[in-house]
Amino acid sequence: MWPYILAIISGSLLFLAHPKAGFSFLAFFALGLVFEAIKVSRQGFRLGFIFGFVYFWGLLYWLINVMMDFGGLPFLAAVGVLSLLAAYLALYLAIPFWLSEKLGLLRLGPLNALFCAALFTSFEFLRAKVPFAFPWGFLGTTQYENIFLIQIASLGGVYAVSFVLYLINYACFAFITEQFKARYTIALALVVFLGAYLYGAKALDHKFSGTPQKVAIIQGNIPQDVKWKPELKEESLEKYLNLSQRALKEKPEVIIWPETALPFYFGLEERLSQRIENWVSAHRVYLILGAPRLERQNGSYQVFNSLFLLDRNGHVKAIYDKQHLVPFGEFVPFEDVLPFLRTFAVAAGGYSPGPKHSPLVIKPGEAFGGLICFESVFPDLAREQAKKGATVLLVATNDAWFRTSAGPYQHFAQAVFRAVENRRYLVRAANTGISGLIDPYGRIILRTPLEKEAYPTVVVRHLSYESCYTRYGDWWAIACVLSSLLLIVKNWWGRRR
Repeated sequence: MWPYILAIISGSLLFLAHPKAGFSFLAFFALGLVFEAIKVSRQGFRLGFIFGFVYFWGLLYWLINVMMDFGGLPFLAAVGVLSLLAAYLALYLAIPFWLSEKLGLLRLGPLNALFCAALFTSFEFLRAKVPFAFPWGFLGTTQYENIFLIQIASLGGVYAVSFVLYLINYACFAFITEQFKARYTIALALVVFLGAYLYGAKALDHKFSGTPQKVAIIQGNIPQDVKWKPELKEESLEKYLNLSQRALKEKPEVIIWPETALPFYFGLEERLSQRIENWVSAHRVYLILGAPRLERQNGSYQVFNSLFLLDRNGHVKAIYDKQHLVPFGEFVPFEDVLPFLRTFAVAAGGYSPGPKHSPLVIKPGEAFGGLICFESVFPDLAREQAKKGATVLLVATNDAWFRTSAGPYQHFAQAVFRAVENRRYLVRAANTGISGLIDPYGRIILRTPLEKEAYPTVVVRHLSYESCYTRYGDWWAIACVLSSLLLIVKNWWGRRR
């Protein structure tokens, strides 16, 4: 019974390491306790699954209210759906725990520690790459405020930070198991940890220079339950125009509205669209706004979740369409084959991945790399924008679904890593918050409160520097995958012989 209790306690500790609770130090040893329980009981998969299930259920508890409030599901049905999601995600922890046991990685040693950390990092990477990927709650994201440690994300992405944490967790397990035999494993973990910190301290000494630009972020704070009411669309537009008018006192060059700030098809609602274009033209500013977009393709109409860049004359200069849609929010997977799945949708959906993926170019050397909502949790999408010439990253989102739960805090934390990975300033515009500015080192320069109107003006610098991660991508995660596969093949071949 005790190993099961330990797995439950460890899973609870790990979700408390994430925001909103934010006890990030717990991420350094929570998995170590599970390793010890598995070594004693020899039940790697079962204990790993219990640990993962408790972890993901606690991490994503706020989805229950989303499904009840906006999907119309009764409480028990919402709990059931969350439990299914948590069970699926738990497999990405249960399998590496099981493999660690079967491959003999729980026999203490520095090499086994490295292979174990690589194995768990590989499954994080896998979770971001499978169809309907859900890369939420990576171990590394618990450290979003640990400025020295997270600088290694510019080398190997958030996966490099996760690797270090998995290694330290293994060292904690080694210390619990047998202190004397663990000395080399602990020494290795300390050297890696110290090396990451020293790299971070050195990286923070570098000064980035780029063209400064004033940017106003408009947080309209329109509740989700009224946002799409047709009779209120003019009122929503009026609010955004009024807040933008106030922001003009700081003389911004660019004004940014969040995802779907306009609850109508921009360009098709001629009168309301014309009001925006006239306002922009009158004040001679660039405006980036979020709105649904309708386009006829192959004889049928498709809807895209888009960002529009309007130039100083009020003309549409560029468009970015969301590529990675939210399952059961913006589309229903396999709806044609299994129509009953629409029952679990929390929104009307009906969106399609759009064809326009390029950065929003103000002028040469000044381009905003768009990431809409869920896209900001995918490291490769932000890297793609930087590779295409984005000099500032832009996350436009609508987190009103999550109200004041841990959801908006967890979402905001992941944006920190997109800034560090690509060494870019990152502007975040959110309907109900959290909006803000993050610098290329992951320092949070501005963070607005939730469910408040806001119109802050910030100064960004347009940077063209290419970090190691921007240039080479997920090389570290791929190295972890290859080393794990080699270990599995070696073990299998040895058993066969």
